[in-house]
Amino acid sequence: MRANLRKYQTVSNESSLVAADPHRVILMLMQGLIDTLAVAKGCFERKDFEGKAKAFNKAIGIIGGLQDGIDRKVNPEIGDNFYELYDYMLRRLGEASKEETIASIDEVVNLITPIKEAWETISQEDKMKAQAMRAQMQANPS
Repeated sequence: MRANLRKYQTVSNESSLVAADPHRVILMLMQGLIDTLAVAKGCFERKDFEGKAKAFNKAIGIIGGLQDGIDRKVNPEIGDNFYELYDYMLRRLGEASKEETIASIDEVVNLITPIKEAWETISQEDKMKAQAMRAQMQANPS
């Protein structure tokens, strides 16, 4: 039963990603990171080392996806700041794995949560402006 539920969730998530706009994809990645870190934390507490490794690998992949989604051409300073923040999160997760402590996991969750919350408040109008700006930049690459 659990295997079928997991397959359904995977297909559902993949379908959502295919149909999602870039804003929604970033939001899904951020939520996925928070969820995955909760799993990692539970694995730490249960001493489930295999589960912890899987959760850490998934979290690292999600953060890499967030980094890859940064368009540094639009606003290099903000893009660089986010890239460095995500890089810091990766280092903290590496430290959490080595030190066998959840404090670093909590720190990463505390860093990503307000960003996700701010991302959720972006208005539809601002999303449309960003989409128009991306289209214009793709049409006129400099």
